[in-house]
Amino acid sequence: MSAPGYAGLCAVVVAGWLALYRVPFNDPARRRRTALRLAGRTGQSPDVAYAVFGTVLYLALGALALTALLAATPLSLDQLVGRPTPATALALLLAVLGTSSANILCVSLLYRANPRVDVPGEIARVQWIASILALPRHYRWIIPAAAALFEELLFRGAVLLGLGALGSGFGVALAVSTCLFAAGQVALVSTPVQAYVLGTSSVTLGVVGGLLTAATGGILPALALHMSFAGFYTHLSASAGARATTPRRLSL
Repeated sequence: MSAPGYAGLCAVVVAGWLALYRVPFNDPARRRRTALRLAGRTGQSPDVAYAVFGTVLYLALGALALTALLAATPLSLDQLVGRPTPATALALLLAVLGTSSANILCVSLLYRANPRVDVPGEIARVQWIASILALPRHYRWIIPAAAALFEELLFRGAVLLGLGALGSGFGVALAVSTCLFAAGQVALVSTPVQAYVLGTSSVTLGVVGGLLTAATGGILPALALHMSFAGFYTHLSASAGARATTPRRLSL
């Protein structure tokens, strides 16, 4: 397969993954009915039952998307992961500092434009984060980390490295993987503030994670970076309190 054809396939697969995950449950009444049915079968509260269901669905669809893309490239799963070296830790530290600074700058610009905006409250109302907050506290790192793993395998692994293996230039591969990643994150939000915060964060993570992947030959540093920020946003949302999360808890 040619690099342009593979880029098109990546866009179709990512769009299908997100559509199958979100579209069937966009209707609040359908989500509520599903949550109640799951609660009746599992004995868990509707919030927890639906959050577990949504997580399993997202990861299962992500695994199918990853399998479909890897089948179209000469890469194996081991080649995506790579092997860390002593220099990897230094590269990761610099990446964390750079990504944090860029995200702080973007949020500062938002506050300058609208000093009354409630960023933690807005993030707490993001559908997938609201669902995670319905789970017991010890799952609030595990679930974001699992989602980050599949997203890094797909976007920095199958898309970025896959395009490179098929002859695409690095700049094109980085642009495609970052745009698909950011679009996927923005597709799961519902307000302009959410779109701005997660969109700018995703672009930063996509670019820095792509550079890390190219520099180290695998996704492990980008995965560590992504996991840290996914956990940060989840715990930032938890700090916003029940006032922000309770009205939308059954959203996914």
